[in-house]
Formats: sequence, structure tokens, C-alpha cells
Amino acid sequence: MLRVIRSAIALLGVLAIVFFSIQLPTWSERVILGGGSVVIFIIIVTVFFERIRRLIEGYYTYMSGGAEDGDLIYKEGSRTLRFYFKRRSHTIYIPTDKKWLEVMPEWAKQKRAPVVERVKSQIGKHWSVEDTEEPERILSQA
Repeated sequence: MLRVIRSAIALLGVLAIVFFSIQLPTWSERVILGGGSVVIFIIIVTVFFERIRRLIEGYYTYMSGGAEDGDLIYKEGSRTLRFYFKRRSHTIYIPTDKKWLEVMPEWAKQKRAPVVERVKSQIGKHWSVEDTEEPERILSQA
């Protein structure tokens, strides 16, 4: 639903910019000012609605790291979880049920299923999630 609202606002904004750009005296002004305004408007709408989505859903994820591997950061309010990922294989490693209970902070111990589902919904179709017990693929949750 939020995507539909965002798309509608973006479309109305772009149409308004085009309408006002037509009123400019020369084609070069129309193209430069109108085109620049459209780009800036779309960026603003995208950033604004991403912040709204984060507030509504209460969580978000982002990746931090290098060309080979790094951390997928899961933020829920002021709390954070970190998961190891390999960029080449497009795999995010999540501790198994048993390991999860050992390494996760107290607030997350009973939330494995919702956290994993949320991570899957955020990472896209080209990434996979794999359970692991390998110590080098389980990050400290300090």
C-alpha cells in the first residue's frame, strides 16, 4: 500500500513539475530546470517514504562490508543484530536454532523466525539465507 501511495505522489509531483516547466520561456530552461526538478523531487520522495516505511515496520536492514564479505545489519528500534554474508555467493549466514540461543542477545532469543523472515523480505531474490554453526560465519552480537 505504501508503494502505491509513493508512486501516486511521485507521479502527481512529476506531472506538476512538467506543467510548471511548460510555462518557462525557452526549451533549454524547460529541459534543465524541469528535468533537474523531477530528479530532485523523485530523490526526496524516495528518501522520505523509506523513512516512513522504517517507522511503520519498525525494522530495517543494510549491508556493510567489502567486495568479498561483510555484515548484514538488522535494526529493530535501537537494537541491532549482525549477520555475516559472502558477496560472491550472495549468501547470508544465520545461526541455527541451537546456535541462535547461544549467541543472540536476550531480546532476540525467541524471535528467530520473524527476524529471518524480515531479513529475507529485505534482501531481494538474488540473495539466499543459509543456516550455519561455523564459528567464523557467526558474528559477535556485542
